[in-house]
Amino acid sequence: MIRCFPLSTSVLTLLLLLIWSAGAAPLFAQETPSDPSAGLTAGLDAEHGESLDPSALQSLNALHRALASKEQQIANVQQQLVNAQDQVTREDLAARLRELRAELADNRRQFDRFALEIDLSPFVEEDDQPFDWQQELSKLLKPILAELKSVTAESRAIGELRAELETLGKRKELAEQAVERLHWLLEQEPSDSLRTRLEARLEHWQRIASEASNRYTALDLQLQNRLEQRQSLLDETTSYARKFFQTRGLNLLLAVGAFALVFFGVRWIATQIMRQRKPKAEKQLSSRLALLLLHVFSVLGGLLAMMAVFNAAGDWFMLGIIIIFLIGIGWASINTLPSQIESVKLILNVGTVREGERILFNEVPYRVESLAFRAQLVNPELEGGSQQLPVRDLVGYHSRPAGRDEPWFPTRRGDWIELDDGLLGQISHQSPSTVCLTDLGGARIVYPTHRFLQQHPRRLSEGFRLVEHFGIDYRHQAIATDEVPRLMQAALEEALPTRLDETQLQAVSVSLERAGTSALDYRIEVRLDGTAAPQAERIRCAIQGILVEACNQHDWTIPFTQITLHQATS
Repeated sequence: MIRCFPLSTSVLTLLLLLIWSAGAAPLFAQETPSDPSAGLTAGLDAEHGESLDPSALQSLNALHRALASKEQQIANVQQQLVNAQDQVTREDLAARLRELRAELADNRRQFDRFALEIDLSPFVEEDDQPFDWQQELSKLLKPILAELKSVTAESRAIGELRAELETLGKRKELAEQAVERLHWLLEQEPSDSLRTRLEARLEHWQRIASEASNRYTALDLQLQNRLEQRQSLLDETTSYARKFFQTRGLNLLLAVGAFALVFFGVRWIATQIMRQRKPKAEKQLSSRLALLLLHVFSVLGGLLAMMAVFNAAGDWFMLGIIIIFLIGIGWASINTLPSQIESVKLILNVGTVREGERILFNEVPYRVESLAFRAQLVNPELEGGSQQLPVRDLVGYHSRPAGRDEPWFPTRRGDWIELDDGLLGQISHQSPSTVCLTDLGGARIVYPTHRFLQQHPRRLSEGFRLVEHFGIDYRHQAIATDEVPRLMQAALEEALPTRLDETQLQAVSVSLERAGTSALDYRIEVRLDGTAAPQAERIRCAIQGILVEACNQHDWTIPFTQITLHQATS
């Protein structure tokens, strides 16, 4: 069975942009002027020798009259240009004449297209226009901005009214202040000539204040009416959603259906093709590459089908939204292109991580079970040790072939272990996230798995060794190298089996380790079976106790640390 997983969005978007630039871009090329007579050609389907449809003849007459009118306009402008006296008028008339001639040429093409019913494009020589991405982008954004403008029309109208009211309010206030000031100046008994001028200015400012007050009142009434008629935010949203689905719901439904048909159809075909191949064929590079291309085409073909539906329906708003969204994703993913390339190499099993090899992921070893659009990592020694993750999460990792007897985890459930921090306990649970230990007192200690591995656990369940140190006084130096080690070892071999199961004690050895500063130090090694691991701490205590009893039995002195003080002479 071939797994079908979604392709990385960034890789897909880059591929989409390449195909769109090659084939889909003409959708947004400069539109040719619409032909008002294109719909009339339906009436001109008569064969040679048959009578012409009366409606078609009327249309030709109408186009003829339009041509005659345009030719008369050109003749009039030409005559005006000849009679013009100044340079400015001549320039205006020349510009007008160029516009009329362009319109006349367009009308003549329409007349020929309608009358002759042939493709005139081979006879039209068009100048190559340089590509202007800003102009193309503005055409793409135009329907989107128009839709946004329609949605926010009421809010913008209210905002404009409020801004105009604020401006008129300031004018009204300042005009009233000017009127008050002029009244005050007239009360100061000015000269007759000054009074006349002040009264004229008073009349002027009173008129301005009155006009501002009237306009302010009218705009305030308009604003209040709009606010009263305005719907709540919920009602506006609901109304727009209802209108959106009424006008574009069918287009959206058809587009989603087209995408789903292509997407699932191509993946179903890919699954059927892979089923017909040999069982191990899906591991081959050719199969992986074919599967990758089919997945790419399923998404890319689905998007193109969706865009084709919107294009056929003339829904430039939805088409523009999709294209801008994809362009944005593509632009944002440019920086991650190297990562996407590495992801593709991993999918093809030619990257730095290979199937069947060993990888250290989050400081825990795993076997790479499978690599496709999702990777499966397995650790057989951990509970829940199988996890699936996007293949992009393995970018930057490296795998290697596993050793013949290389363990996948240092411990197993039920093992007794000892950590660097001195903790002795039994493994009760181990998973990719946590390891739980139960110590000798029954307490449960939980370690994050990577922290547990950093403690270098010693596995005691298959046998272990205890190392202890013991010292006697230098007065026994004569027998320190032979008799003392022999008697200590004999005492341990005789007493330890009484503290343990006979099968648990495997070997005991005692040797002089060093001549210390205060004592002759001995190294005691006791090898034990793994079943004795829970008693490790008790056995350490027992070793010290047995050796102390041996010292009492043989009159050996146990020294204490001696410090010699030397007094300095003046």
